[in-house]
Amino acid sequence: MQPPKRDSRFSRRALLYGASMVPVGGLLLPAGSLAKAPKGTSAPAFLRNQGKQEVTHWVYSSLKLDRDTLQSVPVDAPNAIEYFDWSVEEFAKVNPDIEVKLEYLPHDETWFAALDSRLLAGQPPDVVQGPVSEAARYVPLGALSPIDSYLTEEDKADLVPEVLAESSFNGESFIWPWRLSFGGGIGINAKLWRDAGIEELLPTGDTRRWEMDTALEAFKATTLDTNGDGTVDQYGTVLITDIHYQITQFMFGFGARLFNEDETAIALNSPEGLAGLEWLVALEKEHGVAVPGTAVRKAAEGSQLFLEGKAASFPSQGAGVTSPDIKALGDAFEFYWVPPPNVPGAEPAVMTNIHGHYVFQADDARTEAAHLWSQFLTRPEALQITLEQFGMPPARQSLWGQVTDENQKVGLRFTEIMSTFGRRASASAITFTYVPRMLEAAFSGSKTPAEALASLEEEGNALIAEAIANEAG
Repeated sequence: MQPPKRDSRFSRRALLYGASMVPVGGLLLPAGSLAKAPKGTSAPAFLRNQGKQEVTHWVYSSLKLDRDTLQSVPVDAPNAIEYFDWSVEEFAKVNPDIEVKLEYLPHDETWFAALDSRLLAGQPPDVVQGPVSEAARYVPLGALSPIDSYLTEEDKADLVPEVLAESSFNGESFIWPWRLSFGGGIGINAKLWRDAGIEELLPTGDTRRWEMDTALEAFKATTLDTNGDGTVDQYGTVLITDIHYQITQFMFGFGARLFNEDETAIALNSPEGLAGLEWLVALEKEHGVAVPGTAVRKAAEGSQLFLEGKAASFPSQGAGVTSPDIKALGDAFEFYWVPPPNVPGAEPAVMTNIHGHYVFQADDARTEAAHLWSQFLTRPEALQITLEQFGMPPARQSLWGQVTDENQKVGLRFTEIMSTFGRRASASAITFTYVPRMLEAAFSGSKTPAEALASLEEEGNALIAEAIANEAG
């Protein structure tokens, strides 16, 4: 999707519109294991000749490392240091003329309001952590500085092709790519499937592709009264509505997509989308294989039910990393990661964000310094740490060979089924307000699936039209 790029500076009208949108939350993945300390890179001499520069960087991720071993540790560990704080120290060793000041802010409804107010005041931060879907709101305003002149041919060859494609706006890239954030995938407790005698239904192969009928068969087989009291106490799956892409991925498996190709309209209200939503609702209301109460269930509750063995599968998100909570359960839980199922003739899809850091335009020397800091954060050695310590699939494919876990190998293949989160200012509100509202209405019965989808289309298209108008000035 290529929203039009404007050369003019941002307008107050466009920023005030963007400030009304709900932000996309950070999708952090669980921790991994030990990494080696990265080697530094030197700033070019011409930059040092320009004197000292100060760079401000807004971040929201908390990634605790042991200062000496660089292993992930609990927040209250005695020798813990934030990954970004440690990176500032390392950067100072090779770029002493650039002082980086970090500002840790909550990535919630206040994030864009604070950022937009700083933009209007003419004092934006130099670097901002965030995904492509968030950087995209500022590209049409001419507020961001492209990274293309800093990328070598080696860099371009190493970056995952899908990352380059999703990060491109009319031939220019505006985000230093850090990691991929997959908004989909199905977690299975394979032990419960084996206990139910359906081990043969577990998807296999490099991609673990499977079909919708197999999923329903497995959900039915793992919906059980395990203690014989006449009441179901284990369900085939558990669904949630607050993070929509964790269950709309089933709708995508019917061939539906959230947006049309150029994101000028909602596409989910289609025959494929309706078939998918009716199938989802039937899991609870007709087949009785989903834990009752989907309409009001949040992701945290769904995850807990999965951990407690009350659901044999959980449509979730991530790259197949086994969480510490699951590891702590030992043999009682066998984590198995698969893509969403699909019907014959349709391709599965998971909504995917490219996370990284984007640079706001300032004077040449300061912008140069901001790019060099961002480049340092996303060099291969740094991405290796976030892969090994936090399980984040890196944007550089040269690191993928280090992944040995079979679940994570399957997760990396999700690049083949990526679907955009949207790159207009309207995307956040549609993703985090309007689609969850549609799901709540369908599962509660306040609207039929057809009525719920029609409302989403009407409301979502109005937001998209307003975003397009603001992009045009």
